[in-house]
Amino acid sequence: AMIVVGGGVIGVEYTCMFAVLGVRVTLIEKRPRLLEFADQEMVEALCYHLRDRRVTLRLNEEVESVEETSDHTVVANLKSKKKISGEALLYAVGRQGNIDELNLAAAGLEADARGRITVDEQYRTKQLNIFAVGDLIGFPSLGSVSMEQGRIAAANAFGMPVHSNRANYPYGIYTIPEISFIGKTEEQLTDEGIPYEVGMAYFREIARGQIRGDTTGRLKLLFDPASKELLGVHIIGEGASELLHIGQAVFALKGTVGYFVDTVFNYPTLAECYKAAAFNGLNKLTKV
Repeated sequence: AMIVVGGGVIGVEYTCMFAVLGVRVTLIEKRPRLLEFADQEMVEALCYHLRDRRVTLRLNEEVESVEETSDHTVVANLKSKKKISGEALLYAVGRQGNIDELNLAAAGLEADARGRITVDEQYRTKQLNIFAVGDLIGFPSLGSVSMEQGRIAAANAFGMPVHSNRANYPYGIYTIPEISFIGKTEEQLTDEGIPYEVGMAYFREIARGQIRGDTTGRLKLLFDPASKELLGVHIIGEGASELLHIGQAVFALKGTVGYFVDTVFNYPTLAECYKAAAFNGLNKLTKV
């Protein structure tokens, strides 16, 4: 039995890994939902699979203290007066910048309570000849994005022209099953008052999904009902982080869902989900 404290990317990934190995995991998260920056429907699907693997989700709960008992078990005391016991506890509540040996004060820099350094759009610190990138500057703390930040910072340091659109950065969450997405979520579009339509395809509908026996995956396209421009792509399922790159190309080039309708995909591949999702979404549009 294991306790994981923190429902962010790291906490949820480790929860999935240990649950698949047969460990009874209790996941504690003080917010009302996991992975708040991801599409809610994809997160709900993930939570279903977690519970199906005997994971106990304790949402809206906060750990007040942790203690080790005489029989070498660990107990998490919650603010709600509940006590959760297990054989091990993983604390995954946010990352802490590894700044102890950087001697920031000597460079005239300081970090916040989490060890993060503030930078501008070019990744310059307040000392204009010093740059910072990666987990050290905070969200999104992705390996792919950190490498791109390093490229941009190096180019800016040497006065080289560089172009990189942050809106086109993909997200890959290596849960089981994987979640990957680019663009806006349904929640963001709703909050911003942007009209959208949804096209959905399920892996089980696609020949490749049936061959693989993957009945859990799904691919969702969000697009503007008037212009048909792609606004977001959200995928859950095995290989989601690879499959996303097709949608990423169309999204970055300001393409429409019509591209997926007119494109012939190799058969049998999961890429066919894009065509099925495009048909599904376009068929929902009101005929005037």
